[in-house]
Amino acid sequence: MVHKMISLLLIVLSVFTMDAQRRSWLERSGSNLKEYEYPKAEKKDRYKVAVLSPMYLDSVDLGKNLLHPPKFMMPGLDFYKGVEIAADTLRKLGFELDIYVYDSKSDSVGIPDLIKTKQLDSMDLIIGNAEVIDLKFLADFAKEHEINFVSAISPADAGQTDNPYFTILQPRLTSHIEKIHKSINARYPEDNVIFITRNMTADKNALAYFKNDIMNLVPARFSEMELKGTEIDLKQLVKNIDSFYNTTIVLGILDPAVAYKNMKLFNQIAKQYNIKVYCMPTMETVRSLGKTDEFPFMPIYYTTSYIIDKITPSSLYINAEYRKRMGGHPSDVVFKGFESLYFFSNLMKKYGVPFNEHIGDNAYSFITPYMIVPVKEKGVLKFHENKYMYLLRYDNGIMTYE
Repeated sequence: MVHKMISLLLIVLSVFTMDAQRRSWLERSGSNLKEYEYPKAEKKDRYKVAVLSPMYLDSVDLGKNLLHPPKFMMPGLDFYKGVEIAADTLRKLGFELDIYVYDSKSDSVGIPDLIKTKQLDSMDLIIGNAEVIDLKFLADFAKEHEINFVSAISPADAGQTDNPYFTILQPRLTSHIEKIHKSINARYPEDNVIFITRNMTADKNALAYFKNDIMNLVPARFSEMELKGTEIDLKQLVKNIDSFYNTTIVLGILDPAVAYKNMKLFNQIAKQYNIKVYCMPTMETVRSLGKTDEFPFMPIYYTTSYIIDKITPSSLYINAEYRKRMGGHPSDVVFKGFESLYFFSNLMKKYGVPFNEHIGDNAYSFITPYMIVPVKEKGVLKFHENKYMYLLRYDNGIMTYE
């Protein structure tokens, strides 16, 4: 028991002694979230939190699959397990929480049914590992009832245009593109910059975000190419390269398999034209980037909102708790479930509900140093989004990040 309490104390201390990354984004930027008039915050003795995750509990016989659930169930179950570990941790720290867990893939009670039967009306906070099809239901409900809804996994904005009660924790594609664009302008302002896309909606969106990025100018030597199939025409690519300058390729292909195939082609001319490649965030699924001699002369970049240092006290704590409950090692979804409940429960306890005027206070980040900011269009707050991202670089298999 003493050992457990010491471990828990170390976790708490590690959270409160983080470096300047952890300071409030509001304090550093001078931004003001009080432009929207929220109801007066109310502090409570107990808070009610609804958690929604696709667990498919009606689809299998858990009696036969308890130790080895089907793979399609694991992301939803892992998210729930992360929330469960956070709830137990918070209770040990003196938090009074009532957690209501709902299977968003239930055959009998789906998300529209939860809303229709008013089961969410009394909640102080809703956290969802929700698919795009369900996000609009939940976001619209949150706005109408002035209850904060946190989308913990999906980067989709659910078509929201004026919803101060909707928060996206995983940055949208446009935010990733802004980060990439800023990095290119700072690191390689003299390069040929070639944006490669396909005639696919998401890929075309990436190109549009890059060209219409009001925060960053389009590079001076900018051109774009479109794949006609799944592979680039190297001869055509070379025609777009001014040999007096080095070359940066923005590979705006969200399909990681297609992106990887083209990177192998780029590698054939990488040394000659000093090529660097910026990829979409989906490239994080390609494990071979960490192999020596896979891309020996071609630095590769991509952005991510999530890096887990396996040896920090926070990571070791979640690993140990997950292993006790499920065995094995936790997936990233476990950490996301933990952090979403931990972070927003601390905001509720400190500020009451709604806590929106202080949503930029990231003092309670556990592993991810959230930077939650208001996203506006023509001066109108659309929703809140976590804009904190890392830029990863692989150089002949060696990964560094900033």
